[in-house]
Amino acid sequence: MSDEWNPNDPDATQVQYDLSEWTFEQMAELASELADAAVPHSWDGNELIVPESAEEETDDLIARVEVRMGIESSGDGDVVIREPVPLADDAASTEYDLAEWEDDERELVTKRLIDRGLPFRWEEDILLVGTEDEALVESILDEVENGESPDDEDDVDADADADGEQDDTDRLPFETLTTFFLAGDRLQRNPLDADGLEQLLSATAVADPERPPYGVDRRLWQRMCELADELASALVDGDEPDVVETQAVAGELHDLLRPYV
Repeated sequence: MSDEWNPNDPDATQVQYDLSEWTFEQMAELASELADAAVPHSWDGNELIVPESAEEETDDLIARVEVRMGIESSGDGDVVIREPVPLADDAASTEYDLAEWEDDERELVTKRLIDRGLPFRWEEDILLVGTEDEALVESILDEVENGESPDDEDDVDADADADGEQDDTDRLPFETLTTFFLAGDRLQRNPLDADGLEQLLSATAVADPERPPYGVDRRLWQRMCELADELASALVDGDEPDVVETQAVAGELHDLLRPYV
């Protein structure tokens, strides 16, 4: 977010985009594009907010993400994925033997993979996915095996309202995830990057392992927070930054977040 633009300024002219029909991965892809293009922006749940001066550029970025990820609007306004993303034959892959799973369970896994835009292919009852997507795929398999919906949380009762629904107002902003990713990217390339350290510390200051951003699996979010804390410790706890440890942990954090951002 730009220092020159404050989305909470009542006098600031801004444009809002309702992305409530987008999947988390689609919003993450857009967030990455916005960050790369240095477009000032903020998130309010599933609503993207940008200054009016960035409207045209944001429209172009949204269109680019829609084309790349195969997003289209149906007649009733729903956003859908047109085609599964095939896993390339030469891609580094991880195999999961799901021969003992029911047909409807394997079909649900397929649907979840398509919804999240993850490359995959089936060989008989063997599911092959990209190795870099391992952590996210395993969370999907856990969800299906345990009969959970994608937005189910381990401790839903702790954050539920009187009707038993998840209170999204208690979620961390989506851009916390993007900040972790950008910090990991900077620090794995240069452990002494001052901007990377500032991004990391600003995100860890607000990150709560029990309050994942909207759409993020709780277990994956907790692992992200652990890595961020390890990274901060490697940089600030000793007399001198531990360069080797910083690069190793920053690389792991970056790789864990890459399927999301």
